[in-house]
Amino acid sequence: MTKKRLFIAMPYGKRKAPLDPDFPDHTVEIDFDSVWSGLIKPSLPKDFEVKRADELHLSGLIDLMYNEWLYEAEIVLADLTFGNPNVFYELGIRQVLSKKGTILIACEGTRPPFDVRNQSIIHYNYFAAPSVRTFQSKLRTAIREVDGQVLDSPVYVFLPGLYVTRTKPGLHPDEVIASLQMRLAEANDTLARQVAQANDERFRIKLNNADSVASIRSIAAQVLNNPASSLVLVETLAIKLRKFGLVNEAIVALEKALATTPNDSELLRELGFCFRKKGPEFYAKAETYMQVALQLNDHDVELHGMYGGLLKRRHAFADAKAHYQRAHDLDPEALYPLVNLGAISAALGSFKDADKWYARVSDVCDGLISKDKADYWTYLCRAEALVAVGNGAEAGNALLLAVSAGVPIEDLRSETEQLEFFIGLNFSASAAKDALEALSAGNPT
Repeated sequence: MTKKRLFIAMPYGKRKAPLDPDFPDHTVEIDFDSVWSGLIKPSLPKDFEVKRADELHLSGLIDLMYNEWLYEAEIVLADLTFGNPNVFYELGIRQVLSKKGTILIACEGTRPPFDVRNQSIIHYNYFAAPSVRTFQSKLRTAIREVDGQVLDSPVYVFLPGLYVTRTKPGLHPDEVIASLQMRLAEANDTLARQVAQANDERFRIKLNNADSVASIRSIAAQVLNNPASSLVLVETLAIKLRKFGLVNEAIVALEKALATTPNDSELLRELGFCFRKKGPEFYAKAETYMQVALQLNDHDVELHGMYGGLLKRRHAFADAKAHYQRAHDLDPEALYPLVNLGAISAALGSFKDADKWYARVSDVCDGLISKDKADYWTYLCRAEALVAVGNGAEAGNALLLAVSAGVPIEDLRSETEQLEFFIGLNFSASAAKDALEALSAGNPT
């Protein structure tokens, strides 16, 4: 740990002069080395690094070191006895450079100049040994009290706004100010980002726990009215709104986010999907957004799946299959492309291919269930695979397990549409009807 500094500005050696300049014939001799070693030094705290002015000379140090010690020392002790010009020069520098931590001492009988007469001075009696302890006690008390606490510079009393700091050689004060302002701006930016991240996390937790339309709408108002909300949070909000059937409100959130980031492929993808959810009259608009998103990012598995679903609803089955296949190639374990490759193969009359894809769906779902990693989506897909092999009763049980696992209304509606799609294709239609009836009844068969 760096020691605090204490600098002594005082005469040294034996000096003979009048204590009061008004009485030039009344001279006295004082050995300032004895004052230093016998009176002052024993009074100083042990945890300070102490230098006397002449010690800087003895070390061969230049005047630059004087200024460094006068500026950086926590305490400067100045002996005004005999009005030594060097001491007063050093005192002047100190009181300009530092507003605190300067102690004045002098031999009893010293008449200081008018300039410092109103400042507090601790006197010692060089010629009366019994007074030494009293002086030392007062000096110790003064050191404790002024150690960085008491304003004692008349310069700073007169100019309370004065600020002095060291700069690099050649650095203009305006440059220092500009640098400090830049650092302050950076600190404010960092703080703003941290606050925004904390708010994002708080709202994200609220969204995860929201389980009603009213609660989601309340959170949405807070998120959308906060200009610092991140795009990720707004996108998460929009998906949550959509899943609870609040499609128009999800669109408002996404359009607000896109106004600041128009080329974000995920926002475009989600906006297209929302318009798809609004029905056939909005399919063309949905496709426009999805195509732009695909131009920006052709490696988005969800986007290819969503676009495939839109094309399927427009009965462009071959094109839909191409996008489902692309999604599967990008992520072979993803269930959404697998179940839709099965459904679209059936729509194209390739029932053997449909059976192959649904067998793969069943394998993936069974693996997730055996590892205790199944969620509602696992059971929805397993139900569809069971329907494909004609097991409507077990499919109904799987659908009810999905409901108990907290399936969102949107996903349950999509699965219902998929089974109705099977019925329309006459692909495992009987099993699809049985599964839907079990779901409607709300009890496993």
